[in-house]
Amino acid sequence: MIKEVFGKWIKRLFLFLPGMILISSTFAQSNDTYICKDVFISFYSPAPIADVAAQTDRAASAINMKTGDVYFKVPMRTFEFKRGLMQQHFNNDYLQTDKYPFATFEGKIQNFTPPTGDGTFPVTVVGQMTIHGVSKAYTEQGTLELKNSHLTAVTAFNISLEDHHIEIPTILNYHVAKVVAIKVKATYTLSDKK
Repeated sequence: MIKEVFGKWIKRLFLFLPGMILISSTFAQSNDTYICKDVFISFYSPAPIADVAAQTDRAASAINMKTGDVYFKVPMRTFEFKRGLMQQHFNNDYLQTDKYPFATFEGKIQNFTPPTGDGTFPVTVVGQMTIHGVSKAYTEQGTLELKNSHLTAVTAFNISLEDHHIEIPTILNYHVAKVVAIKVKATYTLSDKK
């Protein structure tokens, strides 16, 4: 029992650590960088037989509020489904998470002006998202709310499975939507490194 729990903990640590190292090196954690280690991401795809839905709260992200640089890293195996069989198909058949363990997004807030105080700001983020080993340019809308040194980012957008070469077996082709609705919410804290 202890060995199993310890093994799961070590596995999660090794999934999470590379993302945080990359975020640290990408942003050099200046005092303008906000970090979130528990980004909430959900996806939903309606289907005639059973809707496909999953969520994770183990993604990592950083936003530099001086430059507008944005980074996300998502360990794909952390998505949880209501049905175990769906989770198994997601990891083994569709996303091949052993081969492609992470999804990433690296981009920049368009026409970014650093905020001078608390408030809610609409933003457009432009960048490259890599899922299933395939990168694609995205331009998405969202909001940033800055309040008492905490930053909250919220966005919703769609991803086409075809854009990232995610193949659905022919037998399921008519039962799984080709576009997936994504929702993201991250609450960041200011990095304490100067």
